[in-house]
Amino acid sequence: MALGIQSETASQSVEVFQVVHETAQGGFTLDETVLAAGTTIPAGTVIGFDEATRKAKAGKLGVLQANATDSATAYRVTKGHNLAVGQSINLTGGTARAITAIDDSDPDYDELTVGTTIGVAGTAGDAVFVVDDGYSKAKGLLMNEVVVPASGLVETVSVVIRGTVYERRIGPVPASVKALMPNIIFSQSF
Repeated sequence: MALGIQSETASQSVEVFQVVHETAQGGFTLDETVLAAGTTIPAGTVIGFDEATRKAKAGKLGVLQANATDSATAYRVTKGHNLAVGQSINLTGGTARAITAIDDSDPDYDELTVGTTIGVAGTAGDAVFVVDDGYSKAKGLLMNEVVVPASGLVETVSVVIRGTVYERRIGPVPASVKALMPNIIFSQSF
């Protein structure tokens, strides 16, 4: 007599927060029509939001791995960024340009290529970002991983605005963006 027992494998995501002291009240609708349906936005992603409209956007950003000249059309960014071909990236003071290719063959960095230079020099550690509310209104970190549906709208996401995150377990966050979130501690613990 067979018992019908089956074996299944389950994955458990790694905890990214050590402590969550406070989330923004009420939750937000994550508006991500620029991201493809099925895109996973991991916990700990930078989130910008507007409390009046209750809309939020994920920060689409990376960190320069090497200096870039003011005439560059290729920008090296650290691994773990959430930028994609077709998104328009910028450096502070520059002109946003669409990513035409991403070369991820080097184990130490990815190289983003744009058709025309952004027009300003960048220093290793600077933010490379998509200009939208995810960057310009960055206020916290996504509490739980979400998957973007076909509509691009994810109802009711929570944003951590005060707490401690394991920095090594989330995508890279430039110092300029961390400064916008003074109540988030970026712990170097594992």
